[in-house]
Amino acid sequence: MINFRSIVGRVVTSKDISRVELDFGALTIDNAVLKGEGYRFYDGLLYQMVQFRTSPIRVVQTDIVHNEAIKHMGSEITRARSSINQALRSAKKQLHISDENIEAARALLDSMDDEKSICENRLLKYYGLIGAEVIESDKYLDISKLLAKYFSTTAPFEKSKDKKNEFPDAIALLSLEAWGEENKINVLAVSQDIGWKDFAESSNRITVVSTLPEALEVLQPHSQVVSIMGQIIEDSMLQEDNHILDSIESNLISSVENYEVAVTASSYLYFEWDNVSISYISHELDCDEHGEVVVNVVSISGGVVVLKLSATVDVEVEADFSFYMKDFVDDSYMNLVNTTHTAKEKYNTAILLTLTGDFSQDFKNLNVDRVEVLETLQEANFGDVEPM
Repeated sequence: MINFRSIVGRVVTSKDISRVELDFGALTIDNAVLKGEGYRFYDGLLYQMVQFRTSPIRVVQTDIVHNEAIKHMGSEITRARSSINQALRSAKKQLHISDENIEAARALLDSMDDEKSICENRLLKYYGLIGAEVIESDKYLDISKLLAKYFSTTAPFEKSKDKKNEFPDAIALLSLEAWGEENKINVLAVSQDIGWKDFAESSNRITVVSTLPEALEVLQPHSQVVSIMGQIIEDSMLQEDNHILDSIESNLISSVENYEVAVTASSYLYFEWDNVSISYISHELDCDEHGEVVVNVVSISGGVVVLKLSATVDVEVEADFSFYMKDFVDDSYMNLVNTTHTAKEKYNTAILLTLTGDFSQDFKNLNVDRVEVLETLQEANFGDVEPM
């Protein structure tokens, strides 16, 4: 049996701690994880946090991470507004839309709240959904500890970086640790940041895992995780033909149909493309070095179990290309020919698989309640294209 006290304060993976009940009372996530999930609060892995709203596990967020999230989300809104304004200028010029309609659209855009208000409201609404609370650093930060770490260059301050840039992480981690000490709660933190991981090595309250699926698995009831994982391996549930794998494939196929993908290509001629379509070819579930499918149990509730998998998907992308040659007499472009080209691409996606039924019985009796494919192809590279 692994001793719990020997684990708290380490950087671990879910495999390290899957054999023992750990007394974690809180979960926190850094902004890079939120950003990596696309700030998608109502689907995917971030929505799985809703399971903690009525559980003993407290979801906490430091005000430092909270404000970092607001800043990054706000930047995306700023870019979106800039793109819309640019599109409106183009629409006025190319589509001859009246000034009155253009100004009406701009007025609608300007009537929205500022970026900070929009983002803060989104975050607070999400916190309400999952029962999260914000820790105010000014109530917990020990300035003397912060300065001591800064001048001695100890974690999360790094020698290879400008230490001043590490102050936000240092404030967040010291505040989080002090909050854990005051409440006698061990905190599981999700971060891939080296500073966070190094800090956890000497912390009595904070343990770091690299990914959200690992954290969610750690916080599930230990005995049930062991039972479910054992059943998956024993029955080869994710490695032999069955209705569960058929459902995963079906949803992967659906996820690429009618999806818009960006096109990159080059040619000695001027060209445009249109009618881009994607066709599924095949996929492979990600496996470990022993050939076992990598799977995390991210939620257990009654007879409902949510598993996280990943797959590499192969697709074929087809697009119609129109090629033009410039007429230097009147400075116009003449259409030469239209040609269809194809490109083979592959991408990796996380998959959330929701199963219902009795896991103690044969998996054939399990029902697939939902398959959520979290990513799809963003861009297809056709390389050099020319008329055929």
